[in-house]
Amino acid sequence: MRIIKPLTPHIEEMLRHYEQNGHLNMQASLLGKQSAVYKVQEYCLKVYTKRGKVGGELECEAMMSLQNNRHVPELYAYSTGNFVLTEWIDGFNLRQYREIHGHIPQNLIYDMFSSELQQIQSGYRDWDVIRYENLLWTKGGEVKRTDFWLCEPAGLMQNDVQQAIIRKIDRVYSGDRSEVQKLEHYFYRHGLTFSEVKQALEHFRSQGSSLVVSQ
Repeated sequence: MRIIKPLTPHIEEMLRHYEQNGHLNMQASLLGKQSAVYKVQEYCLKVYTKRGKVGGELECEAMMSLQNNRHVPELYAYSTGNFVLTEWIDGFNLRQYREIHGHIPQNLIYDMFSSELQQIQSGYRDWDVIRYENLLWTKGGEVKRTDFWLCEPAGLMQNDVQQAIIRKIDRVYSGDRSEVQKLEHYFYRHGLTFSEVKQALEHFRSQGSSLVVSQ
């Protein structure tokens, strides 16, 4: 186990105990085929299953490398492919946010593009289509990404990938129909109404694409 930031003796003992015998005496907040998520005081403990071990190794590496990115939860400890301990994010994904607050996040499109661009600028890309549903909006207006399964080092492709997302942002800002339709279809699949999609696009254009690109 590698400890990144100081932990209380109780938390450190719990992690070492789990590392040794693979047992946790608590209820999971979220269960999946590749991992289980537990809320432990102010921390989020993600434990990987056998099926998720390889993906967990990649996720741990990505989160460690992206710690200077403001959209990434603070990392406290990890055991590669075994578990990762981060700060607990009290936030909602897009669908939950609408249900709780009755409206979409104010800077929805800006937040989506900004988090994606900053990740690329930090040297990581998604090898598959980025899943914006992994973004959480907090009460204070922060945006955090909680899943890094798809992340891999961009390497020599970093500049090309970065320029591609910048062109995508510019096309949405300028109203390119093909690019805008892709975004609209994504929002409709996640339950947004026509008026909400229109509102999100209008607000993004009022901000200016340079606000995202200059991050």
